[in-house]
Formats: sequence, structure tokens, C-alpha cells
Amino acid sequence: MIVSRTLGILILVHSMAWAGMADPVQPTGLTASHRSGQSFVTWTELANDQNETYRVYRFDQPITAGNLDQASLLYEVPRDSSRFYADRYNVGGSGVWAARYLDRYVIADGGFELSAGTGLLVWTLADADFTSGSSGDGYYAVTTVDSGGVENRTDFSTENTLGPVAESVESPLPVEVAQVGDIRIFIQYMDLRSWNPTFHAPNGTNSYFGFLPFDPAIARSIQYAYTYTLVEPESTVCGGSVPGKLPLILFLHPWQSNSYPPQTSPANYCAIELRPVDTTETWWFGFARDHDYRVAGALDGGEVIANFTERRVLRMIYDLQRHPELASKVDWNRVYLVGHSMGGSGVLALALRYPQIFAAAYSSEPMTRYATAGDGGGTNWDFDLEPKWGTEAQNLPIDLAAPGEWGDPLQVHQGTGVWDWQDHQAQMVSRRAEEAVPIGIGFGSSDTTIEWITQGDPSYGPLHNSWQSFGANVSTDGHVWQDFQGLTPTLDVLNGVPFFGLGAVRDETVPALSLDVPVGTVFPNGVTEVHQNIEWSSSWNPWDGPPIDVPLIWRMSFRTTDSSTQFVRITPRRLQRLMLDPTGYYRWINRRTDGTVVGTGQFQLDGEGLLTLPNQEITPNGNRITIVLELQRAR
Repeated sequence: MIVSRTLGILILVHSMAWAGMADPVQPTGLTASHRSGQSFVTWTELANDQNETYRVYRFDQPITAGNLDQASLLYEVPRDSSRFYADRYNVGGSGVWAARYLDRYVIADGGFELSAGTGLLVWTLADADFTSGSSGDGYYAVTTVDSGGVENRTDFSTENTLGPVAESVESPLPVEVAQVGDIRIFIQYMDLRSWNPTFHAPNGTNSYFGFLPFDPAIARSIQYAYTYTLVEPESTVCGGSVPGKLPLILFLHPWQSNSYPPQTSPANYCAIELRPVDTTETWWFGFARDHDYRVAGALDGGEVIANFTERRVLRMIYDLQRHPELASKVDWNRVYLVGHSMGGSGVLALALRYPQIFAAAYSSEPMTRYATAGDGGGTNWDFDLEPKWGTEAQNLPIDLAAPGEWGDPLQVHQGTGVWDWQDHQAQMVSRRAEEAVPIGIGFGSSDTTIEWITQGDPSYGPLHNSWQSFGANVSTDGHVWQDFQGLTPTLDVLNGVPFFGLGAVRDETVPALSLDVPVGTVFPNGVTEVHQNIEWSSSWNPWDGPPIDVPLIWRMSFRTTDSSTQFVRITPRRLQRLMLDPTGYYRWINRRTDGTVVGTGQFQLDGEGLLTLPNQEITPNGNRITIVLELQRAR
């Protein structure tokens, strides 16, 4: 019995010693810095790849083995977490992958890439991180978890703990990586609380960015950072000298199957240009909020589709507005959208959703109803869309957000099915009471990539019935850049520069011109121009002075540019000051520029809160149309 008991004790002691020895070695060299609402935590990983992961903790006091359970576990990240997987591209579609700008992250303006063997977590602070208020000190610790899931929860030293770090809640600014001539490269680090970091991690939807899928670090990787470029104009495109205030153009590129090379071309116009990359092609919208894209499998019926890409793109503009150096260079009243194909599809969506940001937009060959793409025999894009949004039959609900207060007007649409939300043909009409960005759209009637028969042709009826400010053009082209065809004369190209020489402004009323088009009307194939020969007088094209838009009076002048006389419905949009009184009466008068009155009448707001004048005459010499809110009720 004595021998047996002694042997049992020896076995227990040996087991305890073995368990202690089994704890993985902790990381070393822990650092943390805070800038602009984000804390950048780095450490030195184990020297030899042991298929380990690292857990990052935060607390409001120094972290020890005794209080680790009270600390917040921020995230568990794999080895090689400083590798910038999502900044890789398929060179020329060859299957050979390379870094577009960076192989590894940069965490300070003008800093160097993190070295191999460096772990990284970027944490965006929120009020929940502080016991009270929105600022305070944070303490950090990083522990190692071995390949068997065993975490070292006992060894803590200055090598893997640190603090205090002074932190606060702010809207983060991007990190400026480098400047090459007039091209500046930025990294956005998104908030891990509300981001799905698996979609842009190496996985089957992006061909693993050229890596081996069975590598444990690849299989567990996360990605929540993105590069984009900002290009300032050279003096040569500005007539010899660059103005102190410049317009801003957001360019959205077409679909290229992750073969987006570094952007090295100078600015196209005398404007600052933002050029994001839609890695893994979300059609500039987004992807599932909670699905783990690192694991093969279709989206299930409980998923929600978040507008992650919209948020990220809008964030570039929002951050630029707050940039200590660049914000003052931008004329924020002249921000424009331009895109082709997938990019044109994103332009159309943003124009329908964020009129408070953009002055004007141009969309070349856009998708207008994703669910019907390919039904006419052209390219069926379901293979590309369903991994991001689920099937049309599922019609998964959307989760909409945007920086600042830009997303507030869209909250009434939360939960709409994603395929319904991306049905712009229907949305144009159903959301007619909401404002939209004045837009020009160009289609090719021979297009089978984004096919004319399901995307272009059926969109013209809804465009007219949207009562929004638009122009359109149909060429006989296939799927090619439409070169700003479709912009109305007041927003057209002037001396090679769109939006009437980048003069169009956001804070000025515009007209919606439309015909009485029955729902479902299909327009004929071939060359068609819509609103290409009616211009209005504006502050940037004041042939009869700028519009009048004051509390009691709205007035705008119109003329045809092809010697014709036309009759159109006119709806004042983007009103700045005219009072919209649902119980009031408005009197309108249409007077030619020679003084001749050609029509007058009285009306009220319609059921959607819009002022609409049907059948208004427009002549080559011009017509001034005035609307007056009468202070007395009609007699």
C-alpha cells in the first residue's frame, strides 16, 4: 500500500510537471501605440513555426495571471498576422500573384513594412472599452495558444504585457504609406467589431491570393485592411497652375477578377482623384456579415448581407474631409462619381443612395437589376454574386451603415432583401420621394456582358418614372466605356472635362425632366438619346442666370439645343430653400424669355411630397418656369 501510494504521488507530480512544461512559450517584444482612435499592437512571434495562434487581451489595469479572466479578449489571430494578403493581385490574370503595393502592413504614416515574424492586431476603440467616458488608459497582454489549443495563462512579463497606453474613441484616419510623385497610398484599418475579416482572407472566392489553402496560417488568417490611392493633379492638366481648391472624383473600376495592378497613372482632370480597389469583386456593395468565407460552403438562410464595400468607399471621402492637410484642398461642393461596368453599377447604387455627398455622377454600362442578368442570353453573373449575397431565392436581408450620419436616411430600408435592394429598376420608382444624385447613363445595345436586353433596355421606363434628374444615351456598342455619353447638356463634357468642366455643384437645385412613360415601357434598340437636347441655366452655366430657390419662390430657365420645341414633365429636385407645405398652394407660370406667357396654373404637393409640373413647353429661345408658394389659400 505504501509503495502504491508513493507511486501514485510520483505519477501526479510528474503529470503536473509535464503539464507545466506543455505550456507554449509566450511571445516577446510586445509594443502598442495609439493614433486616431485605433491602437496598434505588435509582438514578436515564436522563432519556429509551431502552428500557434496568439490571443490579445486588454484591461484597465496591468494584466497578470491573477486577473486575466477579467481582461477583455479582443481577438485570437494566427501566425503571420502582419502579412497583407488582400493587397495581392493576379498579375495580368496569369495565375502569378504579387503584392500590389505592400507585402506587409505599415502602421505609421511614412513608416516601414512590419518585418516577417511580427504579429499585429489593430483595435478600434469604442465607449465599451472604457469603464466610463470615451478615453482612458489601456493595458495589453498577448498569450500563445499551441496547436492543441493549450494557452499559456501563467507566464506574464514585460515581454508580453505592457501599459498604460493613453487611448480615446475617435473616427480613425487612414495610415499614409507612401507618396510617389502625385500619387499617395493609404491603408484603411476597419473596425473588427463590425467587420467580417474572413471574406478578404485567403479563401476559395479569391483563389487564396496564390497561397496554399492547407497552410494553417492561411486557413486561419483574417483581413480587415485595404489600400487605396489618392492622386493630386499636375499643373499641366490645370492650365499651368493648380487651384487652391479642387473638385474630387471617385473612380470605381470594372470587374477584373482580382487582376488590379498598382495605380500609376496621373490624374485625368484638374481634380483630386480617389481610386479604391474592390478586391474579390463585391460589385461595390458588400458581402455576408457573419459567414466564415475561409470554410467552403454556400451562405445559409440565416445570413445578413452588409454593405461593407459601400462603407469602406464612403469612409475614404469621410476621412479625407477630416485630413489635417488634404481636407482644405477639396471643394466639398464638387464631389463626383464615375465608373464603368461593375464600377458603373456601383456609381448608380451610390447615386441613388447618397445625394448628400455627390454633386453629379456618370455610369457607363451599369447593372440595373442583378437578378435578371443573363436571362437574355448574355453573361449570367450568379456565379460571382451568390457567394457574396446568397441566392435570389434566399433574398437575404441587408444591413446598411455609413460613416457619420450619411446612412441615417437609409435606415428605413434595413432588412430589405439584397436582390430587391440591388434591383435599381424597381428602387428608382419605389424610392421616388427620396433624393438622388443627378446622373448620366450610357449603354450599348450590343452589350452582352452586362446585357442590354435585361439591364439597359428595361431601365429607361423606371428612369423616367423616378422623377429624378438624369440623362441617358444608347449607342450600338458592345461592352465598352461610353465616354460620358448620356450626360445632359448642363452636365455634359466641356473642353474634354465632364460635369460641365467640373463646375456642377451639390448645393443647387436641379430639375428632373421626364416623359409620361407607362410602367413596363420598353425602348427601341439602336441609338437613343434621352434629355440630350434640353439644358437648364445654372450657376456654372448661367446663360439666363442661376436658379432662384428661396422659401417662397423657385425659378429655373430651360431651352432646347436642337431647335425643337418639346413638352416635358418638370419636377424640382434637390431643393435648398423652397418651403414644401403639404397644405399650401403653389402657383406656376411658364414664360418665354420674350415675356410671352404660355401657361399658368395652381397645384399642391403630390402624395409623395413632390412638386410636379406636367406638359411644360420648352423652346429654343428659352422658357422661365416659376413656382410661387402662395401665402393665402386658393380662391
